[in-house]
Amino acid sequence: MYKMILSDLDETLLVNHHVPKVNQEAIFKAKEKGVKFVPATGRAFNMIGEILQEIDNYQKEDEYSICFNGGLIVENKDAKILSFQGLPFDLAKEMFEMGKNFDVCVMIFTLDCCYIFNADPDEVERKTVQKARFEVIDEYNMDFLKDDHIAKLLYEKRDMDYLKGIEKQIQSHVEGRLAVSYSSYRYLEFNPIGVSKGAALKWLADYLHMDIQETIAIGDNYNDTSMIKAAGLGVCVSSATEDIQAMSNYVTKADYDQGAVAEVIEKFVEGGQMDGL
Repeated sequence: MYKMILSDLDETLLVNHHVPKVNQEAIFKAKEKGVKFVPATGRAFNMIGEILQEIDNYQKEDEYSICFNGGLIVENKDAKILSFQGLPFDLAKEMFEMGKNFDVCVMIFTLDCCYIFNADPDEVERKTVQKARFEVIDEYNMDFLKDDHIAKLLYEKRDMDYLKGIEKQIQSHVEGRLAVSYSSYRYLEFNPIGVSKGAALKWLADYLHMDIQETIAIGDNYNDTSMIKAAGLGVCVSSATEDIQAMSNYVTKADYDQGAVAEVIEKFVEGGQMDGL
């Protein structure tokens, strides 16, 4: 039997930044069977409080969240930090200054806030809807963050081909120094080397003395691929790209806004399937 499910949030679990009822009900059934449900997101922990409330994980002992693409692992009760891997200031500043060369919005996440430079109005609206703690900074200078805990930095543009072109141009600067991923078809993300949702899944399974083969990971985008590969059952939603579908053990019939997470729970937790994919 599977004992833990990790789920990406945007374009996987959520619809309009909330957990739809069909997914909530399925999660509650899984939890009744003793299965842990763990959000695994690129978001900050302070951005997911309402989501945790919707799945009844808010301020709960022995319930967990993975944030910043695996850079932060939290026990939800009192936001207890179990693991944090942040970006050194000098490396963050190098990527920040490099962002000047591209037509992108640059965002820096600390443990407490998201700072937005060269702001895209659509991104500001998105952060507002997400109820994120953020500040738009008019001056392109990040020196005020020198003594803060920087979790990650990302470039935002609603053009994936453009972002992929940036990665090719800067590959020599980031290779072996940063973990690079994409999310929400609008972000090119930079985390500390070794940080990924897959690594966080392995860490949490070990922390809970759980066999990783007893875990399910559900996602839709490239920052989810490491956990899709690492989990005992790696799942992607139907709208995922063909290459992500190819690496997944199971592709949902439903899309994220049609209850893809509920489908997985009903098939592999309620139905009890462990093999025969």
